[in-house]
Amino acid sequence: MIVEIKGVEFRNSGAHLMLLAIADALRKRWPAVQFALCRNDNTSIEEIASMPALRKLNFRKNRLDLNAVSYRLPEIVRRRLRDAGWVTEADVDMIVDASGFSYSDQWPSKLRIRHLHNELQRFAKYGKPYVFLPQAFGPFSDADSCANIARSFPLAAMICAREIQSHIYIEEVTGALPNLFQYGDFTNLMDGVIPETTTLATRAACIVPNYNMMDARNSNTAWLNTYENLFLTAIDYYRELGLTPFFLNQGGAPDNVVITRLNRQLEKRAQRPLEVVQDNNPLITKGIIGASSAVLCSRYHGCIAALSNGIACIGTSWSHKYDALYSQYDASELLLSPEMSVKECRRIIDVSLDRNAPVQARVAEQAMIQKDSTNAMWAKFYTIVSSYMTPSSSGSKTHSEHTNR
Repeated sequence: MIVEIKGVEFRNSGAHLMLLAIADALRKRWPAVQFALCRNDNTSIEEIASMPALRKLNFRKNRLDLNAVSYRLPEIVRRRLRDAGWVTEADVDMIVDASGFSYSDQWPSKLRIRHLHNELQRFAKYGKPYVFLPQAFGPFSDADSCANIARSFPLAAMICAREIQSHIYIEEVTGALPNLFQYGDFTNLMDGVIPETTTLATRAACIVPNYNMMDARNSNTAWLNTYENLFLTAIDYYRELGLTPFFLNQGGAPDNVVITRLNRQLEKRAQRPLEVVQDNNPLITKGIIGASSAVLCSRYHGCIAALSNGIACIGTSWSHKYDALYSQYDASELLLSPEMSVKECRRIIDVSLDRNAPVQARVAEQAMIQKDSTNAMWAKFYTIVSSYMTPSSSGSKTHSEHTNR
């Protein structure tokens, strides 16, 4: 079985962790599974080969999508491509979409949704499952996008909205769907690791910025003027409390711009800049977060890495997915807001460090509940996907067996 994993990459630590989580879950059920990935700006041919995975040929450029042609290629051509490590859409038995947050009017996604509609139509035609793993969706207001979603989402094998708001956004367009479910992020089952070469201070405060907080796409424009000052306030207070703050870069080059600006601000104030930690292995990144005494984070999967370890992580929000995440962990009081005063920021830091604070027990309890939910999601995934397969589990059922499911 060949499974294409969409929406993941190697530059963003969270997206990379999703890739590893998917590979781990599918190999447990189907040990002989092969994965396919498309090359993109954040995923090189060399990185695909290192996974290891097959390289997916994508016959798509801007508005032009010729992937339907792959089903008409002679088998001998497709076999020679496979022998060379390349596959086409026709060779893929299933797509697992882990795009995180790509289908929304918050981005210029009209063309992306049009291509998605066509892809879902083709997979339904050939009786192959297309699964959306837990991710954020919406809002949707563009008429063409809404029409494409309404026609194609019912054809998916499984759609997992990561938050109740995402579930609502989809149903506003499609109506109630039997293939639509709600589950939280699925990377919470992955254990972090700390290599022997990594050394953290005894009381380390992990600070994870996100350039999106100050990007035009952040609908809460108040953050543009307060984000850096709020982080500087937190750094000052962590140091006052005897902790050693450091920056953890989870987002690559864009986040490094924010980190550099913050360190320059510290230098202007005659303060020592923070150490910057970055590792290409997302399991090490998660391990570093889990080993920290305090975490202030603006990256979604950084927050999950902390919360799933029972750490009362302080978060910031540029999307509804953060508000929903902290609601899931019963820790909404740990979310900072742009209009927050210095006094209030310091109070929340105190709460996050107080092991006797009620939020600590709630986060620990919800961490276990969310892991149980992820296990339930994978169990449903296995059941649904298996219904598409032949008794030998070696491929997909025919078009006639699944066209009208």
